[in-house]
Amino acid sequence: MRSAVGFAILIAMDETNEQDNAMIPAMRFARVIASTTYPIVSAYEFEFLQEEKIIRERFGSSTIYIIAQRPLTYFDNVVYEATNIWFEIADGNGTPLPCRIDLAENGICEVGEILELEIGFHSDTPNCQQPHRNVGGFKLYRENGEFVLWWSPQKFLYEMLVNGLKVYVGEEADPYAFLDFRIHYIGQSFSQKVWDRLTGHTKMQKILTRERELGSAPEARAPFEISLIILQITGVDDIPLIGADADHPLAGSNPIVFSLDSNDESAFERFMSTPRVQLGDEALTRELEAFLIHRFKPTYNEVLFANYPNIIGGMRSKGYSSTEFILERLPAFLYTDNYSMVSAVSELGDQDRER
Repeated sequence: MRSAVGFAILIAMDETNEQDNAMIPAMRFARVIASTTYPIVSAYEFEFLQEEKIIRERFGSSTIYIIAQRPLTYFDNVVYEATNIWFEIADGNGTPLPCRIDLAENGICEVGEILELEIGFHSDTPNCQQPHRNVGGFKLYRENGEFVLWWSPQKFLYEMLVNGLKVYVGEEADPYAFLDFRIHYIGQSFSQKVWDRLTGHTKMQKILTRERELGSAPEARAPFEISLIILQITGVDDIPLIGADADHPLAGSNPIVFSLDSNDESAFERFMSTPRVQLGDEALTRELEAFLIHRFKPTYNEVLFANYPNIIGGMRSKGYSSTEFILERLPAFLYTDNYSMVSAVSELGDQDRER
């Protein structure tokens, strides 16, 4: 996690214009980094996961949540042999994504070790013979019953794209084809833990009730498709700009301009080295929530922050002329009818593709 970091930008001053007691203009900007700390989960999965200690630890400092939806994603044609698992990731709409993972190669088990594979189905009539069809997720256990891990299709894609899980995928296959999410609602949970905020959440219940399934799979249901993307603010860079006025190209529209006494060296030092916000400040959460809502304008958000960045309790109230955002560890294409945001996660290399 990165706390506030200062970057001083000084604009050269014309010494011939210096006068005693001259006031020098200065401005401040911020760069805020937000990140997922856990994969995207469905509303159905979250209902069970939120009680787990490790999940609460992961979400403990998260303050932004996004309620989104895509067609039901599932594992299909699952075959387990030795330390290899073959399967497809599918959604009933597009071309399936063929995958193979070698558990031993990834350090999940030892060479020759046999793990027990427990299959979970969305359907009430599971297929118990290989290849397993329409699989919602699976768990791996050691022979002594010790739990190893669980994967849903979204969690598996996250581990592959974000955490470097070694997976062999079909040639020309596109994992991002299963990571497009329509945003329904964006909210913040600064004053309470995110799992408490989402318990009995009025908008969540309304979305689950009103939205129909998008997928064509027989098992497609809204609770399986409605998903949660939970973000934690992990860093903030403080960027002072000294020696430029409101006409400077970096200033943007409606900048906040400070005046520093050229004869007061301590004022310069304080301005350059003392950020006005620290990691954990509520202004960061308010700013990110307003920025995302203003851009996406989700259907279920009533307040759309039409005057952004002029918001109550945001970064301008702390003296920052403007704030930019970087979203990390978020392998997803997020969209509404008003705006779309493409993931910045890198593509797979050729060595990860099977021919």
